Amino acid sequence: MRHRLTRPRLLTLIALVALAGLLAPGLAAQEATPGPITATELAPGFMVEVFAGVPSARAPQQTVYVTRFILQPGAEIFPHSHPGTVVLGVASGALGWTLLEGTAHVMRGAAAGATGPAEDLTEPGTEVVLEPGDAIFYEDDIVHTARGASDEETVVLGTLVLASGEPLVMPAEEMAEMGMEATPAP
Repeated sequence: MRHRLTRPRLLTLIALVALAGLLAPGLAAQEATPGPITATELAPGFMVEVFAGVPSARAPQQTVYVTRFILQPGAEIFPHSHPGTVVLGVASGALGWTLLEGTAHVMRGAAAGATGPAEDLTEPGTEVVLEPGDAIFYEDDIVHTARGASDEETVVLGTLVLASGEPLVMPAEEMAEMGMEATPAP
């Protein structure tokens, strides 16, 4: 069963990303202390930290993740998708994000409470640059790349609602080798 991201749910997710942005300075202090935060380098200079992953009672067989992506200037990740709903908010720097397949939505000024209109991305090859306070959201029908698009480190906060047991990132190349489509079957 596929769950749609309704406007109230979208606004709640954007609010959570914005709140996480306000709390980001406090989270930075945790980096110096070893703990249960999982950090993985996805590509050279492209790090993801997972702060929480919990099951969702409202979306059976889904796990809700709270993440922070840290991108060094010019660092880029390979084409990939995510097995579910993704909301990303830029906390600092600039995020270059390129659509390869599917549909994504950009909300400029989301952290300041902007509710629309969303900028729909549907044309493969479309690149957007997201600045602090901007958000992008999409479902599992997209394949994309992302890069650090500023001269400083870029920090992106994410809330992901993904199929339980699936990886956070599914490389498009591996999906093709396994004969999988970019869009998972419903």
